[in-house]
Amino acid sequence: MIIRWRRQQDYFIVRLYQDLMGDWVLSESWGNTLNNRGSVNHTIFHCYHEARGQLREISRKQKSLGFKKTVSKEQQIELDFG
Repeated sequence: MIIRWRRQQDYFIVRLYQDLMGDWVLSESWGNTLNNRGSVNHTIFHCYHEARGQLREISRKQKSLGFKKTVSKEQQIELDFG
């Protein structure tokens, strides 16, 4: 799952995916398109519902900061490794 928010030149992107060990990874990327500065953070969750809860908190925070969700044209393919 990929969710993007924008506020003028500022962006915030969250990716939620399951790694090969079965853990859920919440990757947060943020920055500004004008100065090419940004950062990234990865948080590991053992439970999908905990990760989704954190994602809801992030969504509330971005909305309160004036960010708007943008439509993503990306399509993810699920692979079955197991």
